[in-house]
Amino acid sequence: MRAEILSCGTELLLGHITDTNATYLAQSLSALGIDLYFVSQVGDNQKRIVETLKRAWER
Repeated sequence: MRAEILSCGTELLLGHITDTNATYLAQSLSALGIDLYFVSQVGDNQKRIVETLKRAWER
């Protein structure tokens, strides 16, 4: 099984906060034996979120 994490939030892109959720999820997926292939961040923009989800789905 493969996984990809998509974190949404302009505050993540600008470095105002650290994405601790992605770190936690990555560790949890690894513990379950699930391969994590990509971790992506996207700002609070609906068009970009949709584009990023489409790209992830195509992978």
